[in-house]
Amino acid sequence: MKNSNAQEKWIKKAANLWPIAKGSLREVKKSCSQKNCKACLSGKRHPAWLFTYYLDGKQHSKHVPKSEVEILKKALENGRKLERMILESGLRLLDEEKRK
Repeated sequence: MKNSNAQEKWIKKAANLWPIAKGSLREVKKSCSQKNCKACLSGKRHPAWLFTYYLDGKQHSKHVPKSEVEILKKALENGRKLERMILESGLRLLDEEKRK
């Protein structure tokens, strides 16, 4: 079966959403392993970034190096756009079926 023009447009739009990810990114404060760290002793601690996601129904978190935070933010934004496209496609499908 050949793709319709609408399918081809959808696929092209989805292909432009790279990089892509699903989950969340948050900044946290962590203690370090240095015995006399002034930041940790004062309670301030050190900033760190965590990527949190679900896999097989279980929540996981992974450390994100500061150098990769911006690219992951873009990937998460693209992931939300793709989820929206999928939702809109489902709604259009229902509307088309209703018209038949």
